[in-house]
Amino acid sequence: MPKDKSESIVVPSKGVQELLHAIAVMPHVTNCGRCGTELLHVDTTLVSFGGKTFTLPLPLCPICHQEEVTEAPAA
Repeated sequence: MPKDKSESIVVPSKGVQELLHAIAVMPHVTNCGRCGTELLHVDTTLVSFGGKTFTLPLPLCPICHQEEVTEAPAA
């Protein structure tokens, strides 16, 4: 576990690729667990350290996400 924000954890590339593949084949969640609204799925491309790309549908609740953006403190 990193002791501060400047440290990072190195995860073997093969493990990351296996995780991303497992996520890619999982069934999609259709409704928000918080408010029940139908989720949008935004295609998100990730690149592993091995150079392989994965495009995964990132679930996004249009209601809860808007609330979080509105409530976020100004930088």
